[in-house]
Amino acid sequence: MSAIFLREEDVRQLVNMSDAVKVTEQAFRHLAEGEAFNQSRGRLRTNKVMLHVLAGTDRKANQLGWKMYTTTRNAARFLVGIYDGTSGTLEALIEADYLGQLRTGAASGVATKYLAREDSEILGLIGTGLQARTQAWAIAEVRRLKQILVYGRNQERRETFARELSEDLSLEVIPCETAEQAIESADVIVTATTSQTPVFEGKFLKAGTHINAVGSNFLKKTELDLETVKQAEIIACDSRDQCRLEAGDFVEALSQGVLNWEDIAELSEVVSGKVSRESAEQITLFKSVGLGIQDVALGSLIVERARDRRMGVNLPF
Repeated sequence: MSAIFLREEDVRQLVNMSDAVKVTEQAFRHLAEGEAFNQSRGRLRTNKVMLHVLAGTDRKANQLGWKMYTTTRNAARFLVGIYDGTSGTLEALIEADYLGQLRTGAASGVATKYLAREDSEILGLIGTGLQARTQAWAIAEVRRLKQILVYGRNQERRETFARELSEDLSLEVIPCETAEQAIESADVIVTATTSQTPVFEGKFLKAGTHINAVGSNFLKKTELDLETVKQAEIIACDSRDQCRLEAGDFVEALSQGVLNWEDIAELSEVVSGKVSRESAEQITLFKSVGLGIQDVALGSLIVERARDRRMGVNLPF
C-alpha cells in the first residue's frame, strides 16, 4: 500500500478539537507509563530560513513519526510524517498547520482538565491569532465556560476575533481594552502571543486561577513575569527536557533561584495523578512548548480515518 499525501483541507474534515484532546491525553498517559517517547525539537538555519525538527513514538499505540517545519520572516510551512509502527514504511505525509493548532490547543485542554478548578467558567485569553482561537476551543471542551474575555493590542482585530470566536462556541466573548481586564476575573488564563516580554502583571491574578502559557518556545521570549511564576503553587510543563532548551517563561525565575527544575512537574505526571491541585485557592501554571509526540498522536488518527474514507493522494512510493 502506497503512502498518501493529506492536505490542510483533508485534516479539517478528518479531526476536530474533541479528537485532539482525547489523543493528546492518551499520549501523555503513555509517556507517564514509559510506553511513549519524545525527541526534543532541534533547529538548524540558513541565512534566511530556520528548519525545526521534532519526533515521537508510542509503543503502546504502535505510532511513530516526525514533524518538520520551516519558518522565515514571512511564512511557516508544516509537514508531519507518519510511519507504520510494525513495518517502518511511510504511511503518510500531512500538511500540518491546522494539525499543529489543534494539538497545541489540546495540550492546554488536557492541562486545564486536571489543574483548573471544576467550577471554572470564565476564560481570559490574551492573543487573537489562530493559536488563540484553538486554545479557546480546547478549554471549552473540558470546562463549561460562560464567558470569554479577550485582549489583543489591535482593537479592530480583537473585536473581529471576539465576534468570530463567539460564533464558534456560542458563548459571550468580550473584547477588552487591557490585558488586566481580560485576566483579573478569569478562572482560566491562556497566553498565546508572539510577545518577547510579559503580557500581564502577576499582581492582578486572583486566587485559584489556572494559567496556560503557550506562545513562547525560545529562551529569549517570555509571556509571564516573575510575580506570576512566584504565585504559582503548581507548575507543570509538557517536557522538562524540551523546556530547558525553549521555555523563556522560566528563565528569570530559575536565574533568581525562585524556581528549580525539580519544582516543575511534567504534564504526564499530572495526567497520571502523581501531581494534582490540592485546594481551590492554589494558582496553577502549565507551560507548553509543543512536543513531537503530540503531532504523532493526532497525525496517526488522521491517517487512520483517511484510510477508512479513502482520502488523500497516493504517493509513488
